[in-house]
Amino acid sequence: MFVLCSLPILFFSCHARQRDTFGPIAVVELFTSEGCSSCPPADELLTRITAEAEAAHREVFTLSFHVDYWDRLGWKDPFSSSSYSDRQRQYAGVMDLSGVYTPQAVVNGSYEVVGSDESKLNDAVAKALSIGAAASFTKLESTHTADQKLSIRYGLKGSFKDCDIHFALVSKQESTAVRRGENSGRRLTHTHVVRQFISTPAAAEGEVSFASSPLPGTDNTAIIAYLQHRGTLRIIAAEMIKP
Repeated sequence: MFVLCSLPILFFSCHARQRDTFGPIAVVELFTSEGCSSCPPADELLTRITAEAEAAHREVFTLSFHVDYWDRLGWKDPFSSSSYSDRQRQYAGVMDLSGVYTPQAVVNGSYEVVGSDESKLNDAVAKALSIGAAASFTKLESTHTADQKLSIRYGLKGSFKDCDIHFALVSKQESTAVRRGENSGRRLTHTHVVRQFISTPAAAEGEVSFASSPLPGTDNTAIIAYLQHRGTLRIIAAEMIKP
C-alpha cells in the first residue's frame, strides 16, 4: 500500500521539475566531405531530415561541416575547413572514440552515429527531442552593417553556466560538380553547409559579426545559433533565423 501511494507523489514531483525546462531541441552536426564516396547518402539523408522537420514544425537544426582531411586525396572540397576537422576531433576526444571518420553525425553533442544510417540517426534525434532544453534564446536578430558584415544580436534565458554559444552561417543549399577524387563525375547537393562559424562564451545578451565573405546570397542564408556546455559538449539550446 505504501508503494502504491508513493507513485503519484513521485510523478507529480517529476512533472513539477520538468516545467522549469524549455522545449526540446535536436542539433544534428554532420561531418562530411565531397572527397568521400560514402558521404553522398549521408548528405541526402540530412536533406530529408531537414525537410521533414520543417514540414512537421519540429525543432531540429541541421548543420553540414565539411572536413578537410580528404582534400589531399584528389579533390579539394570548396566548403572544407581545418577548424571543422578540429571540431570533429574534439567530439572524438570527449566521446573516447579511436578516431574520426566520415560520414559521422553527432546529435546534441551526446550521440554519435554513422551519418548515413537512417534508423540510428532518427533514433538519436528522437532521444534528443524527448529531453527538455536547459536554456532558450529570447532574441536572435540580424542586421547588415555599413561594411557589409552580418551582425547578430542575441539574448538568453535559463541555465548557461560554463557554456559557449556557436553561431553558424550556413548556405541553405549548395551544389557542386565534382571533377576529381572518389566522387569524380558526380553532382553533389548539400543542405545547411557551414560557411562561417563563430564561438563565444555564453552571456545573457551580446552581439557577434560575420565577415563580409563568404556570405551566401540573401535567399540562401540562414543563421543557426546553439548553446553548448564547454566540458561535456552537450547542446542545451538552439535557434535559427533566415536573414
